[in-house]
Amino acid sequence: MSCGEVSFAANEELRQLVRDLVSIRSYSGQEQDVQAFIEDWFARQGIASRRQQADDGLVNILAEVDGAPGGPTLWIGGHCDTVGVSDGWGSDPHQPHEADGRLYGRGVMDMKGGLATAMILLRNLHQSRENWAGRVLFASLADEEARSRGMEAHAVHLGAVDGAIMCEPHFDDVVIGAMGKVNLIVDVEGKAAHASLPHEGINAICEAGRLLALIADLERAVSPDFGPSSHCVIGIEAGDGSYSISVPDHCCLMINWQFPASETVEDGIALIMSLADSLNSPARFRVTARPPAYDSYLIDRDHPFLRAFARSYETILGHAPELRIGKGVSDGNILAGRLNVPTLLFGPKGGNMHGADEYLTLSSLEASYAVIERFAADFLQDQKQGTRR
Repeated sequence: MSCGEVSFAANEELRQLVRDLVSIRSYSGQEQDVQAFIEDWFARQGIASRRQQADDGLVNILAEVDGAPGGPTLWIGGHCDTVGVSDGWGSDPHQPHEADGRLYGRGVMDMKGGLATAMILLRNLHQSRENWAGRVLFASLADEEARSRGMEAHAVHLGAVDGAIMCEPHFDDVVIGAMGKVNLIVDVEGKAAHASLPHEGINAICEAGRLLALIADLERAVSPDFGPSSHCVIGIEAGDGSYSISVPDHCCLMINWQFPASETVEDGIALIMSLADSLNSPARFRVTARPPAYDSYLIDRDHPFLRAFARSYETILGHAPELRIGKGVSDGNILAGRLNVPTLLFGPKGGNMHGADEYLTLSSLEASYAVIERFAADFLQDQKQGTRR
């Protein structure tokens, strides 16, 4: 396995693999075709892979290669699913095309460019397995853009891992931690009555509206590590959609609730309940948590795994990486927050993620591969001998 610059042939192969992945539609819950392609691709490289079942018939594709004994276990990969296609595309989102150093297509940035990077790395490590020590695990996960059903299944059976690179599109802003996230559900129970006699009922929508005003004005504590937490009401439901001249007796709110490591889901539930109690409302309020739920996490900046990555990043790119705390969540929250695997998010960058004309910057595709290859060369060593075999 070479260190440093990637050869031109490897670059072209990597680009083509990204194009192949992007040309296969893989919206969340509909990943079967792209997973079949990945499974076949590994077979053609002489690498055994296996399917891992997830809820609702979804599957992950897993592969691993072993070097000499005595080294660490590295996890690398990410999700194969994408969001749907929005309006405003200037070309077919599933017919990738290059222009001005960019590759366009749905999912090219988030995150099929990163997934292809991990696939090529595993293949190259397989071909040079006599030159390194340890084990490398690859996973192509389903459903990250929705409910992380792929990672939930993967987490149940994942053994000891010394470090993980989730190849998400964080090139200039390497993510070493992230807020936790949960959906808080607020059920408001009122009292039905004829709408011409509203004083005889308790309007659940109006009482929910009073709580909404308090939530909108809520100022939360600022974490010294994670910064300000965020929350957003993302849904409200009342009635069954039919026409009824009645005071609504039920209303349900959904809140996207993010929190740092110093807080818990139970803290969020208690805070919303305290706001509801302060209303002295005649309605009844109940606050619960609904999956998906993600723990927060933060890698120690002095952790050997992170230091090794930072050295490789600086060797290839000429400057130290900017290490950040992510505001959004990913499957990395489950790896790091729940399983305590040191996890960073790093991969090729682009633009218009989840929007029209999503693109990948091809120079970052090549550079991110070079960084990860260099890191693997340094990290995958015989821990007893301290040198590569």
